[in-house]
Parts: sequence; C-alpha cells; structure tokens
Amino acid sequence: MVQMETAKASRRSPRIITDSEDEQEARKPPPYPPMGTKADAIPEEEHKGHQEAYQHTYPIHTSVKASALSKEAPPGNYSGFLRLGMLVLAASNLRLIIENYQKYGLLIRVPTAYLTYTDDYYYFLLAWLCVPVSIVTSFTVEKVMAQLALGHKKALRDAKGLQTHQYDICNTLAAVVHFVHLTFLILFPSMVVYRYIYNPLFGIVMLMTVVILFLKLTSYALVNRDLRDCYLKSKSVTSYTIAYPTNIAVRNLLYFWWAPTLCYQPSYPSTKSFNRMFFLKRVGECIICLVAMFILAEQYAKPTLENSLQALDQLDLVRVAERVLKLSTISVVIWLLMFYAMFHSSLNALSEILRFGDRTFYLAWWNSGNVATYWRLWNRPVYLWFKRHVYLPLVSRGVPPKVASFGVFLISAILHEYLVGVPTHAITGFAFFGMLGQIPLIALTAPLEKWRGKGTGLGNTIFWITFCVVGQPTIALLYYYQWSVRYRSQPQ
Repeated sequence: MVQMETAKASRRSPRIITDSEDEQEARKPPPYPPMGTKADAIPEEEHKGHQEAYQHTYPIHTSVKASALSKEAPPGNYSGFLRLGMLVLAASNLRLIIENYQKYGLLIRVPTAYLTYTDDYYYFLLAWLCVPVSIVTSFTVEKVMAQLALGHKKALRDAKGLQTHQYDICNTLAAVVHFVHLTFLILFPSMVVYRYIYNPLFGIVMLMTVVILFLKLTSYALVNRDLRDCYLKSKSVTSYTIAYPTNIAVRNLLYFWWAPTLCYQPSYPSTKSFNRMFFLKRVGECIICLVAMFILAEQYAKPTLENSLQALDQLDLVRVAERVLKLSTISVVIWLLMFYAMFHSSLNALSEILRFGDRTFYLAWWNSGNVATYWRLWNRPVYLWFKRHVYLPLVSRGVPPKVASFGVFLISAILHEYLVGVPTHAITGFAFFGMLGQIPLIALTAPLEKWRGKGTGLGNTIFWITFCVVGQPTIALLYYYQWSVRYRSQPQ
C-alpha cells in the first residue's frame, strides 16, 4: 500500500512557479523540459506521463517583463492594498473615536434640545408662506395667458377678438408679474431668516426650499412661454405626451413641484409600477445617513470648530491650518453622507413615489479629471437647469461660450453666498469668491486632462485637495467663526 502511494506521488509533476509568471500560468504545473528548451514552447500533451529526472537547467527568465508596480506593467488587481488601506483607515478612526470620547465624553443630545429659540418655528412658517403664494401666482398667470392664447389664435383666424398688440402687452405684463413674485420669493424669506431666525439649520432648510422653488417656477414660466409661442404659430411640439395648453393644470404643476427635477416639461418618462422594497431601502438609507451626519457633526465637527475660534481670534495661521486639516476628515465624510442621502436615497425614494423615470441625478463625479467635469456630473439637476435656461440661451444669442460659462458661475456664486451667508448672518463673500475661484481651477486642470488624458489622476488629485481637503473645511470654519462671534454670549 505504501509502495503504491509512493509510485503515484512519483508520477505527479512537481509544481514550479516562477516570480515572472502571472497568476493563470502559476496555476498550471509546468512540465519538465529537456535541456536548452523553453517550457512554454512544449505542448502539455507531450509531457503527460513524463518521468525523466528533473534538471536544474530549467529556464526561469524567458522574456522581458516589468515589475508588477511599474508603470509599464499590465493592469493588475490591487484589492489587497485597498483592504489594507480600509483597515488602516478603520484603525485610525477607531483611535480618534476613543480619543474623542476620553477628551469630551458624550456630546450628543436629543436634536430638539438645540432649539432654544422657539421663535424660530414661527418665523420659519412666516417665511414659508411665500411658497404657496408664488405657486398660486405662477399658475394663475399661466392659466390666464393660456386663455388669452386661445382667444388670440382664434383672432388670428377670423381677425376678431384680441388683437396682436394687445396680446403682446398681456405677454409683457405676465413676464413682469413673474419677475415680481419670483423676486419676492427670494427676498422675503431671506429677510426673515437673516433678521429673525437664530438657528442656521432652520435658515438653510428654508432658503434651500426657496431656491429650489425659484428655479422650478422660472423654468415653468420660460417653458410655457415658448410652448405658447409654438401654439400660436401652429408649431407642433412632439417631444411630450401632453400638449399646450392642456398642461396648464393644477395636477401638472403640483407634480412638477414635487418631481426630482428643476426643469419643467409637460410630461416626463415614468416607470410602470411602484417598487415598495426599493422605496423602503432608500428611506432606510436616508435615515441612517442623517443620523450618522448628526452624530459626526455634534461629536466630532463641533468641538473642532469651537477649538478653532481662539486661533482665528489670534490669527495663529499654523494653528488654523492644523484645525482645517483636522476638520477636513470629518467634513469629507459628512459631505459624502449628505451626497448619498440627498442625491441617491431621497431623490430615488421620491422618484419611486412619483414613478419618475429619469433618475440620473448624478454621474461618476468622483473620477473627475478636472473641476469643470465635476460640476457637470455631481449635481445634474442644477447643471441641466443652468445649461437649459442660462448657458444655451446666451450662446444662441451670440455670447461667447466662455462668457456664458462665467455668467453661470457668477449666478451660482451668488446662490451659494445666499444659501450659506444669510442663514449664518454673515454675508462675507467667502462662498461667493470660493465659487468664482473654481474658474482658475478649471483653467488649471483642463490642460492637465488634455495632457494626461481623460480622467487623469493628477487632475483628480487636485480636485480632491482643493475641494474637499482645503476648500470645504475652510469655508465651514470661516462661517462658523462669523456666526459664533455674533452670538458668542448667547446659549448655543
């Protein structure tokens, strides 16, 4: 029995693996080659049952091959390094968690404990009243104009009823009414937030609601104006399943109000049914992300911000730089959680309720090789609104594309300052100039992408450093400082 096992073992070819062979070659047991021949040149069938004695002349180095980590090497699998990086990151964060608890204890409280100013509720509701006012005004104006368009089209056929110049006057008045109520929509809540609402979170939520509605109603007015012109000129718009003026209905406007898009259309692509499990998963993800954001902000970000105030008072730039770098870790995680909760979980959940079909709320912005690509990919609803209602109209009127792009960034910079400076009661221009500062970054990273290729790692690194490691924590620190200086003597 022992002899039989020994004989079987002797017939097995020993497995020889060289350091220059790839993984697949290593899995195949190489044959015993004769002296002076390459192992790969001998078919495997010829060596079955080969029982010659092994000779040390077996060729090891048979071709020119680069080291696995060299640039010249073929793409490899680095998942082991990824796992190691995740483990190191987890260990580092675990140490920070322990250190934070030893230093500060448990700082998290019930969220309502922070709402020390009960007047914020009432002023929030007061500012919110402009939302239904603007919606009703927009619908009323478009409904009246739709009725006038019907009458004007009939007048064009039989030369009776409303004349052309009268209709043009009504069209101008409609534009003026839209401009007035949309201006009121922007200014009135900002005045209430800036003067009366203490908690910045209340102010940010209010102003985000206002800005979203402002962009939606602007699109609603512009699209219906063009649809009305096409209707009067008997030009058919076949892109939609609902024709003008049938789309001027309360149900249609309310759907657009809640739809996860800023660009108005009479109709949208829709899914066939409601997926309950998909909806519940997205809601669960959103809740988990919000809870994690709250814990990180209260337990980690807030102490770092408060410990930075003295350094800013004394203009200790080295200490401020250290605080910014420490805050960058937390701010990036909070920002990524915010992105996932807003653009993936909540918008997909809302889409599922409304059966809204087009769900490209973002594309792969994390691979952006330059800053311009990032702004095109990360927030698609806003990007598409600016492209449809600002950039393309300017270019179609002969404005150079670079000037039109500057106009887009200028409006975006104003809105960023509006959303951050007004709730923190510190209109300092940090967010405004931070947004305009994207233009030189685009000028810097665009040539790098042409030089190194699309999705260049160098451009992507510059994007991450300037935007997430330095930009966001610096802006957050500056506005927190301005807000705390104003309310330092009041309970927070």
